[in-house]
Amino acid sequence: MSCTCSKSNIEFYPNFQLQNFNTLKISSVANIAYFVKNERELCSVFEMHGNSHVLGWGSNTLFSSLGIKEPVILTKKMSDISFRREIVEVEAGASVQKLSVEAFNNGLSGFEFLIGIPASLGGAVAMNAGAHGQCISDNFISARVYDTVEKKILTLSKDELNFSYRNSLIKQNPNKYVVLSAKFELLKKDKDLIKRHMDENSEFRKRVQPSLVLPNLGSVFKNPVLPDGEKLSAGLLVDKCGLKGFHINNAGVWEKHGNFVINYHNCTSADYLNVLYKMYNSVKEKFNIELECEIVRAGQFSELEDKIWKILKKD
Repeated sequence: MSCTCSKSNIEFYPNFQLQNFNTLKISSVANIAYFVKNERELCSVFEMHGNSHVLGWGSNTLFSSLGIKEPVILTKKMSDISFRREIVEVEAGASVQKLSVEAFNNGLSGFEFLIGIPASLGGAVAMNAGAHGQCISDNFISARVYDTVEKKILTLSKDELNFSYRNSLIKQNPNKYVVLSAKFELLKKDKDLIKRHMDENSEFRKRVQPSLVLPNLGSVFKNPVLPDGEKLSAGLLVDKCGLKGFHINNAGVWEKHGNFVINYHNCTSADYLNVLYKMYNSVKEKFNIELECEIVRAGQFSELEDKIWKILKKD
């Protein structure tokens, strides 16, 4: 399905400051930003410009302090959530925290783990977000995605999305597929039981993760898995390197958990990446383990930042 729409019908802003649209609060200016209200408008922006960066809550994306030349598409206005018994359909820009609450209101279980996560549905699907023994793929049926190469909308099943730990076909092909909406089948459960699980998850997050009062992008490294299948804690490895509280300029490792990097006051993307590089090198030298960064990035970065990024992402 090909989409066409005139630019004048879509809300857009030139030279748009993205500082309040990413949870790290990085100052980054996009040459142009579009606020799309539906999938037709989103597809139209891609048809007009080709390569564009789609942004939900910006909770997992490092923006360059040097700015972003390609168009940025913000999906927060694509946020419908609809229930039909145990089936829920969700647009890409919907808040997963709101989704968790709406599922509870309908007496449905499967999204308790989403409470407190500052993310959009599209981003959660792309990275197969998970916590507390649950993940997006558990109750997943299908997703509507836009194929930016073929310029058509596809419906992809759970098997076709090839979900794995913090990964999916979408994440593996960031310049090809864009999530438009997704469909899930949840389970009817006692609301008191659902609420108890949600409260437990919220309390856990408050204990071990920084709130957005301290600007951050969530956990920055995947938990490594050894050849024998043992999963290690990336945060604990960083902690054993003595890096909690380590700073480079205004970016630093959180004092309470080694897998979070905080923007303490107007840090730059270079500050942030240099802290990640220090964490990566320290763990590699001490434990011979190469951590892999799980955040994504957007914009025009310096040559040094590009070199660091290739190491952190194992490119």
